[in-house]
Amino acid sequence: MAAAISSASELGDRLDRELKGGWGVLELEVYSACGGTYSDNEVGSAGVASKARNRFAAGELVKIDDVKVKRQRVDLLLTLDAPLRVSRMDGPFELFDQRSCRVQLMVYVPRELVKSANLDALLTEVKKHVTLYASRDDAELSGDWNGREMEPLPDDYEETVQRHAVWKAEQTNAAVRDGIDHALSEAAEAVEDMDDDADYLAGFAGGAEKMGDLTVTNCDSLLNLSFTSYRKNADSEKSRGWKDGWNDGQKLVFHVLLADRLRSCLVPVPAPPLP
Repeated sequence: MAAAISSASELGDRLDRELKGGWGVLELEVYSACGGTYSDNEVGSAGVASKARNRFAAGELVKIDDVKVKRQRVDLLLTLDAPLRVSRMDGPFELFDQRSCRVQLMVYVPRELVKSANLDALLTEVKKHVTLYASRDDAELSGDWNGREMEPLPDDYEETVQRHAVWKAEQTNAAVRDGIDHALSEAAEAVEDMDDDADYLAGFAGGAEKMGDLTVTNCDSLLNLSFTSYRKNADSEKSRGWKDGWNDGQKLVFHVLLADRLRSCLVPVPAPPLP
């Protein structure tokens, strides 16, 4: 077993040196999730089996990123040359993302080819599914390439991106200002509820001191920060008035700090595109 593993590993290194960084055109269809990882594509007698949702017809131009040899399999880690254009909506704007599509082409080979370290025979097996070329230009100029390229962006897309940036900044600032207004309103409410009772004031001072400082700096988290999940419980043996003061002291300091921290979340609004 150890000898077989060593043989497969050594053979994988040799095949990797032969193929890695090279270019090819696929002779079969493949599927990719186009999410940054390599989607499994198992080559069988009936074609390719994969759970990835995006189908690409035979003739895809690919770069060989890596090669792995198993006991009865050669895995080619491939990146499709043409990215996938994906549409998404953000508010009233249709935007497009460019996603890299990767596949792991799992080619089953006779076990004896691996055991005997028959490099030429393994290359022959690989070439049944991928036509190899010396360069990208050679692959692109071949009659094997299916010609797929990423869909072009709309003619006015640059203007759409600029208008979206303006809208996004305005939406962000509106949410931040609402958060500041709410925090200041809660702080004012804590002040209005203050009592001159000695126990209450002692609890208020203790609560204000206990609140300390906010450790949260992420703006999305600040906008969703809740006092009820941040406050500390009062000493159960204290009086009701002391506990009320403790709560109000924390409430005041929390919301003053929150309002101050949120001010740093305001963003500059870009200039709108020229008419």
